Amino acid sequence: MKTFLICIAVVLGTALIVWHATEPPGYYILRGHVFGEPSPELMAANIGDVISTQVITIAPEIPGQDEIIQLPGTDKVLVSARDEWVWMVDLVTGKAEQFAHAPLSPTGAKLVPGEPTQVYFCMARLDWNQYPGKTPGLYRLDLNTREFTEVITRVPLTGNMREDGLELPNFRNPQEVMVYPQPYRETELAALDASNSRPLQFCNDLDVTPDGKHIYITEPYSNPKASSGLGAVLEAVTLARNGRVWRFATDSGKVGLSVENIVFADGILLELDKNGRETGLLISETTNFQIGRAHLRGDRAGGYEVLWQDLPGLPDGLDRDAEGRVWVGLIKDRTPVVTWLHANPWLKPLVLRLPADKLPVARGTGIMVLNADATEVIAYSHHDGSRVVDISVAAPAGDKLFLPSFYKGNQGLHYLDINAVLSRVGQAALQ
Repeated sequence: MKTFLICIAVVLGTALIVWHATEPPGYYILRGHVFGEPSPELMAANIGDVISTQVITIAPEIPGQDEIIQLPGTDKVLVSARDEWVWMVDLVTGKAEQFAHAPLSPTGAKLVPGEPTQVYFCMARLDWNQYPGKTPGLYRLDLNTREFTEVITRVPLTGNMREDGLELPNFRNPQEVMVYPQPYRETELAALDASNSRPLQFCNDLDVTPDGKHIYITEPYSNPKASSGLGAVLEAVTLARNGRVWRFATDSGKVGLSVENIVFADGILLELDKNGRETGLLISETTNFQIGRAHLRGDRAGGYEVLWQDLPGLPDGLDRDAEGRVWVGLIKDRTPVVTWLHANPWLKPLVLRLPADKLPVARGTGIMVLNADATEVIAYSHHDGSRVVDISVAAPAGDKLFLPSFYKGNQGLHYLDINAVLSRVGQAALQ
């Protein structure tokens, strides 16, 4: 009996030591939420799995990627890849080349308005990779020199900075997204220093006004080890409201806070009035399984509206086609296990102690298409991951719909004929 009790004590003591030794950093703030079923409107727009039968793959040498943009007037696209290269692909010949080596992992990208040889790229840390001397942020690529130049790598202090490096957001209500039509604490880049600013920890996506004067960038979360890929898994578990959207005014050189107290701000799209002025921001709250709108102008300025919630997958990148439709990549399925975990947050301290690369992940992925104001679902397609895994965005380019795969083991560039999706609109899929 004495031996048995000693063994029990040893086991419990070991468990206690392991529990404390694996305690995650305090900047992972836990939150619970009960997710419901996807909306009937979304499921009624299900067109079935078009990817499994219609996808085309070229340039198998290209690894996982986050973004694809077409160079205007050409048959060439730029690809933000996981290998820290921006690739260029000729869609006529299928030839791919490593075009420009990035300082970190390139993520979202947008053409610089009026400057056909210039492209903005967000840069972030990836997984647990180390980037000595390199800083996440917004960069500019010159297509002639193939060189990157820093644009923004620091942002103003706007909340309460803790000793562990996590900046707590401001809020009126803990569950309320804060929107600033006129950016909060807007400060000239040249005036930012260690006393009034911090590093931009994670630049994920961006959009630019047609005149190029305002750039909006998303920072999904801002702890000192923020990164995409495996590095974001723990933050995804928390559902913490650590996301922010920043606005940079290129004419004044000032950067300020536009949105805060939001869950994992990821994809972003500008909404404009007939005069080209920004009226709102569409934002995907990836780990919150929802898409919302931040109102910047009009009677609802300063408010935030949830457009789609309880989505069947993690909404990642957002893009528009020439007709104004909004295309969404659903990078991973919302599995029953994930739904159950968020409804039972008492288990999260245990999950946060497990190696992120050992946690079960879904292979299912998908896309959805919304109308121009994102209030109606045009089509939804789920894919089982047999042909493409981890679709980060659905990127229309002419008659093609590119499906960037962020999967670490991905090979190649994937696309559909865009009509393979649009031609099935209105045809409910048989399940």
